[in-house]
Amino acid sequence: MKSFSIIFLFVSIVFFINCNAAKKLSGTFNAMLVASLCNQHIVEIQDAGFYTLGTDWKEYKHVFSVGNHCDFAKAQLKEGAVFTCKIIKTEVQENCMSCEAFMETPELKRNVQVVQ
Repeated sequence: MKSFSIIFLFVSIVFFINCNAAKKLSGTFNAMLVASLCNQHIVEIQDAGFYTLGTDWKEYKHVFSVGNHCDFAKAQLKEGAVFTCKIIKTEVQENCMSCEAFMETPELKRNVQVVQ
């Protein structure tokens, strides 16, 4: 009986963590464009409640690379711009032109939609 209680507790904790992670992906949050070059964008999360969606990379905290760079570029944001966005859960087809310049970016990629 004791082992059943421990297993039940463990499963409950995992379920609770997964539900909270899914809830975080569905909200909007403030972010800042910290670097951008040839459709390569690094975004820093500004809302503490969403920090877990980013990663620490080099001198940046709570950042990720934009995966859907074609759609993101349509927002015409400049470096340093603060904006509101949300995570897009579906896969996005990218087929826009990009130059061949290279900028190192975090491995963590997120597809985002700029809302404001």
